[in-house]
Amino acid sequence: MPRRGKNLFNRNDLRRAIRSAQETGLSVDGFEIDKDGKIVVHTRKGCEPESAANPWDAETAKLKAANK
Repeated sequence: MPRRGKNLFNRNDLRRAIRSAQETGLSVDGFEIDKDGKIVVHTRKGCEPESAANPWDAETAKLKAANK
C-alpha cells in the first residue's frame, strides 16, 4: 500500500480562520482547502457586520421613553 503524502491541513488552522472571520463580523458561508494546505474562507456578499445597529433598537428606545 503506498504511503499518503504529508498532511498540510490542520483542523485547528481552519477553526482559527473561521473564528477570526466571525469575530470581525463577517458571516462565513463556506471554505475551501487547497491541496497545498491553503485555506480560503468564503463570506456572504453584501452582508453587514453583526455589530451593525439593530433596527428594533430605535423602537425599543421610543417605548422605554414613553413608559417613563
